[in-house]
Amino acid sequence: MRARTKLLSWVTVGAELALIAGGALVAGCQSGGYGDLDVRTFQLEYIEPGAAHQIIVPYVFADRGGMISVDDETRTITVRETPEMLSRIEQVLQQYDQPEPSVQLHFRIVEANGGSRAPDPALEDIEAALPKDVFRFQNYRQVAEAVMVGTEWTQISQRVAGVGGTYIVKGRIGEVRVAEDGGTVQLEVELYGEEFGQAFQTSVNARVGQLLVLGSAQPQADRGALILAVRAELVTP
Repeated sequence: MRARTKLLSWVTVGAELALIAGGALVAGCQSGGYGDLDVRTFQLEYIEPGAAHQIIVPYVFADRGGMISVDDETRTITVRETPEMLSRIEQVLQQYDQPEPSVQLHFRIVEANGGSRAPDPALEDIEAALPKDVFRFQNYRQVAEAVMVGTEWTQISQRVAGVGGTYIVKGRIGEVRVAEDGGTVQLEVELYGEEFGQAFQTSVNARVGQLLVLGSAQPQADRGALILAVRAELVTP
């Protein structure tokens, strides 16, 4: 979804530039030796003006007359720079001025105990995600799964009935970073069983779209090891 960053109008008056925004004029100027500088104001929809200022600072050069002006009340940011750099700034703001994405987490709980039964083909992706010397079990099966959706800095928790009892997956979604290759999600995760209590707890930086095996534990002597895998996806409103 493209951001709705709006470009307010500007006009050229002789050798000067003037910005027309809500009836007010903001004067610009030409920069000798660097080419003409234009003045543009961008209306922000989601990102805070102060954050937008920090993002575009590397694209504005004061030594040639470039400048940035922030208006928190109107949620606008005005920039004086070359036309080429203003176009780049517009693209950058469109990338960041987006609604906050939700994080969908798909957890799979797998039990492995070294028996003689053939492996479950549905779990081949989990086997491939682990080093061979770690995933050494011959008998493994998925005993439960849970899908949860949250946003940055929120708690997650779900109780699910599965093979061998009831399991609880809980934790916290930390910082969410959106990037061209998908981004990353910070996670704090705990796995419990109603019969045996906490199996393990861990913190991890998960790459969006990648299957991540968080760990394994043997909660009871008469049970196999439990392996918890998760895949994080971003859901844009």
